[in-house]
Amino acid sequence: PGGYTWMLFLGMAGSHVWIYLFDYYKVLRQIPGVSYVEIDCDWWCQVLLAPIIGIMASCIVFKSNCEDGLHCMKGPSLIAACSLAWTVHVILHVAFLIYVLPMCGLRS
Repeated sequence: PGGYTWMLFLGMAGSHVWIYLFDYYKVLRQIPGVSYVEIDCDWWCQVLLAPIIGIMASCIVFKSNCEDGLHCMKGPSLIAACSLAWTVHVILHVAFLIYVLPMCGLRS
């Protein structure tokens, strides 16, 4: 309902401010030294992003259900198709990170 929109927005905005201030204090003020520029940090961020983007692939399959000229499934077959889209995306994303991305790197 529209009546809860402002409460939800203010709650999320307040949460973002809290997380920002906490990170600013904890990471920038309390940790003596840390290196975020190594490739391991970026690689693991990309790996953790794979299931999240996989959810978007699953949502595309769900929202395109019964559209003109596309598939029309119901029940367990729709759940299986959404799960398959998620699984295929995560496998391809991680495989790309493991096998293809190292070929694009700088040569020493």
